[in-house]
Amino acid sequence: MLPIKLDFEKKCKKMFNLKKVNFWITLTPFLLSLAMVVFILISGRFLPPKLPLFYSLSWGEKQLAGHQQLLIIPSSIILVTLCNLTASWQLHPQQLIFKKILLFSSVLVSLILTITFLKIILIFI
Repeated sequence: MLPIKLDFEKKCKKMFNLKKVNFWITLTPFLLSLAMVVFILISGRFLPPKLPLFYSLSWGEKQLAGHQQLLIIPSSIILVTLCNLTASWQLHPQQLIFKKILLFSSVLVSLILTITFLKIILIFI
């Protein structure tokens, strides 16, 4: 009876640690986007009034965006993360691999957009 109890305790501890890790991984995109919003609000007066955001447009004034338009990046992170979380919650509990793929794609998108945000800001520092 004792080995079964110890095995159950190990499984519970492992499951609790996985839930804790998944929670922090899920929270990462939201924290990154919150940090970006705070940075935009604080450093708005130190940056130039127009920043290059729309690189796919032709060279010149069309590429430039104001500080408020820079909020597109954190809102995109939140939108992608919420869509992936909603899709993940709709999946069956046995489809764990698909849930993890959605979770890590949210983190990957948030990292790519955070790097983009930092590169735009670092041009002027």
